[in-house]
Amino acid sequence: MQPCRVYMVSTVQTSFWGSQKRQYETYYIPEMEKLAERFGFQLTSQKEIITTLAEAEAAGRKIRESGCDFLLIQVSTFADGNLILPLAEAGVRLGLWAVPEITSSGAIPNNSFCGINMYGSIIHQYIDRTLPYKWFFGDVNDPLFLHRFEITLRALQALRKMEKARVGLIGGIAPGFHDLYYDERQTKARLGVTVDRVLEFSDVKDKALSYPLSEVTPIVDAICGGSAAVAPDMTSLGLENTARVYKALKDIMEEQGFDAIAVSCWPRFRKELGIVVCAVIGWLLENGRIAACEGDVDSAISMLMLSSLTGVQPMLMDLSKPDFEDDTVLMWHCGSSPKRYADKKGVLFDGHYKPGSRVTCMDDIRVSGVNNMYYSPQPITVARFTDNYQSLLTFSGEFVEKKDRGYDGSRGWVGNLRMDGTFLSSLNLVNTILARGLQHHFPIVSGHVEEEVRELAAWLGITPVEAVAYKPYLQIQRG
Repeated sequence: MQPCRVYMVSTVQTSFWGSQKRQYETYYIPEMEKLAERFGFQLTSQKEIITTLAEAEAAGRKIRESGCDFLLIQVSTFADGNLILPLAEAGVRLGLWAVPEITSSGAIPNNSFCGINMYGSIIHQYIDRTLPYKWFFGDVNDPLFLHRFEITLRALQALRKMEKARVGLIGGIAPGFHDLYYDERQTKARLGVTVDRVLEFSDVKDKALSYPLSEVTPIVDAICGGSAAVAPDMTSLGLENTARVYKALKDIMEEQGFDAIAVSCWPRFRKELGIVVCAVIGWLLENGRIAACEGDVDSAISMLMLSSLTGVQPMLMDLSKPDFEDDTVLMWHCGSSPKRYADKKGVLFDGHYKPGSRVTCMDDIRVSGVNNMYYSPQPITVARFTDNYQSLLTFSGEFVEKKDRGYDGSRGWVGNLRMDGTFLSSLNLVNTILARGLQHHFPIVSGHVEEEVRELAAWLGITPVEAVAYKPYLQIQRG
């Protein structure tokens, strides 16, 4: 994917004596060029300062033609309020940058900070109250500037990936999972994501069974030879069919150009091929492909967002058990996590009891295959779109060690819960989810990127879900 494209201009009023120092041309452009090399973004700097409306209009036309992702306007000095009009109307996400004054007394050299204050107010009060912009302050290497700017770069890069993304829904949504319904018109209108829902289970099955054994055996060997230990009761047919479905889904993603898929993972895989595809999804994730189970399109898109922000493969979990005494929650799923999250005990390619069976999992009904693992301690971020992309749930925490290692499958306890930098008790987290009626699926990625997630949501006009503090009376929170 091409790097994020930043276009930088400077507005100036030459009556401010600081403009005579020509810092924009002599200092800020060279330093931003160094930063572009360091952070890996593409920088276009207009070297000529903007002082008149005609110059601003000409710059606006160039900006529109450039196809850039972000317009960074350095208000090098307090400048004519008319200059912001054609720049803000260029149709590009905006940053307003104020620089430090070069003296601390006497005649003010730049009045730069007041300049971004005025420009921001003009955008909000005069141009379009809904038009987002982000403010910046400081020299290029100031921590305040760097941190804010790096968050913006990551968010815009993820947005760029999403706006061109294609997601395949294979087999529809899993039976009865009505909370996972989505509006594909909104995925396109709000996010720019295209959803293709043409492929069915039969397409996967037919493709999986079409491969000669010679193409499937190396995948089985890789499973048995290093990716995981294999439980002794896993049958050779189960291993073979698991490998076949993995190859089929991988090939479909490549052939169709899908950036992510959501697979209706049951019951037909179990009924017609004698397997579950939990481990398949984990292997796809481990090998750089985004896959969500149970036909959850919103989670697939959310996972794509998290992967784009971090460069790390995410996973999709249920919140299966809260512990209100130590403020942790157990994130669990049947066994669809990538190996990279496993603790030192690694991964066991294990059996899954047949979902929906009336007999217990102690009976001999286990089928291939799941990635049975416990997660190693690490920081994590949870994020998913909800309310037809009007809202977004995000919080952070850490996988922690506990004596209670949870249930068979892929799982880990999350503690040190935070929402928007504030401590979040497990009771308040559970209350937020249930009072808001949020979906039961939680995309998770290694690393703390809640700030980037919130910025991405802000550019899209999506409102982050706020914590709903627990009360003993009925609480209904509408999105």
